[in-house]
Amino acid sequence: MSSANTMSVPTFGISQPISMDLPSKKDVLLNKSLTETLKSFNCFEASEETSQRVKVLKKLNFLVKKWIHRLTITRIPMGQCVDAGGKLIAFGSYRLGVHSSGSDIDTLVLAPRHVTRMDFFTSFKKILMEDSEVKDLLAVETAFVPIMTLNYSGIDIDLLFARLDLPTVPDTIDLSDDNILKNLDQESVRSLNGCRVAEQLLKQVPNQAAFCETLRAVKLWAKNHGIYSNAMGFFGGITWAILVARTCQLYPNATPSKLIQKVFFVFSTWKWPTPVILKHMEDRFDMKNLNQLVWNPRRNYADKLHMMPIITPSFPEQNSTHNVSRSTLQVIQNEMKETFKVCEDIQKGTSTWKDLLEETNFFCKYKHFIAVSINAETEKEETDFAGFFESRIRQLIQLLERNSQVQTAQVNTRKFKSPGKSQWFIGLEFIQAAKSLDLTEEIKRFKKNIGNQAKEKIGTVQIEAAYVKRSNLINYISAAELKRGKFMKNDTSPEKENADRKRPTTTKSGDAVKKPRTAVNSIGSIPTTF
Repeated sequence: MSSANTMSVPTFGISQPISMDLPSKKDVLLNKSLTETLKSFNCFEASEETSQRVKVLKKLNFLVKKWIHRLTITRIPMGQCVDAGGKLIAFGSYRLGVHSSGSDIDTLVLAPRHVTRMDFFTSFKKILMEDSEVKDLLAVETAFVPIMTLNYSGIDIDLLFARLDLPTVPDTIDLSDDNILKNLDQESVRSLNGCRVAEQLLKQVPNQAAFCETLRAVKLWAKNHGIYSNAMGFFGGITWAILVARTCQLYPNATPSKLIQKVFFVFSTWKWPTPVILKHMEDRFDMKNLNQLVWNPRRNYADKLHMMPIITPSFPEQNSTHNVSRSTLQVIQNEMKETFKVCEDIQKGTSTWKDLLEETNFFCKYKHFIAVSINAETEKEETDFAGFFESRIRQLIQLLERNSQVQTAQVNTRKFKSPGKSQWFIGLEFIQAAKSLDLTEEIKRFKKNIGNQAKEKIGTVQIEAAYVKRSNLINYISAAELKRGKFMKNDTSPEKENADRKRPTTTKSGDAVKKPRTAVNSIGSIPTTF
């Protein structure tokens, strides 16, 4: 490319695009079929549900303003004459325009400096409890990001709180201004992060409509392929949004039908741990405490250990994938490589969008599993503990990975629920030379870690773990669950397994040799209960 042409090409993010090509007729036709396929998967909510969401947000915004006004009257001289404002802001998938029917809404309460977090969890919580429209209210004050969850008039709401160092909070407040973070507590900074990231994402993409439809499809794909969960070591919604946004920057004129293919092309060949960055990062020396939180592997040793760094675009820029482990990196890479092949087939007309987006079967991928479950005397106790436990399962994956004979450990992101019990399954793949394996110590260490972290939360909860062969899974879950989703073509299919039993291996001379026994015949030493 000549220097003159280079100067005429716009820059999106940190580099110039890979291609400025305009959509072809085939791209447009494929995009129409993509939209129809997404509709068939119920990715778009009905207009009635959209209207209900808007009504709920208006009601909650009114309650926030009324609550702040009451506190202002009691705490500010001549408070009845002061309009301290306050505001409820939606972020996450709802703000990005990629929410689906039945999904929750992430929201943030913005309050002026004379309203505290304690007020939020006491007087505002009381207002919600007295509201007949509110159900299933749960407050978690000690969470890393303190939160209240509730159902308001049929809509699930996640409610965060941020106390700004401002006397009033106007409706026109600009959260993209970094100065708004000055003098805030860490909880408020974390709570603001989701809103600020969502706004930056929309600013960084050249075509918001193309970004939104591409992201909608990629999120559906990730969920149906079992790799959508930040807590379990995969990618969460923000991470997938950043990858799609970066692809939009590299192919600014492409349709979603082309962008989906490019997402898997770019990131199936990405040289990890090279970071994915949407915009240049600048040091903010006027906010030293926050500047130290910025992802910087040259300054912070822990950042050097991140395997797939994907950096949020708002200050303080942080890695959204710090939970990724060796196994989840491998699983994500394999899924992307296989999906890129499907995308190429779609372009050729030999596959359809349904082939790409439909749910896949987890249990056909592995021959060996660990079933991990929790039981409690009461349903409430089990439900309260399940969320905490699920967010720690990745720690067991990391312990299993340290065993030299374990090649891959992948947790099924779906939870299997029965009265008083929640259960998860971890698929195991072992190195080819593995003969005998005992994972008792890894399981014991995990249980000990959970006990230390849970403390008073554990109550009557019991943790159980058992080794399960694929042929015995029917004793743990229903046949319908075992058959759920599309069975992928791989070397662990039942047909392949039976063929391997019958077919001996051979030497170069053609002589048959006895196949070595593979792993896990002695993994059963895992205790069933601790």
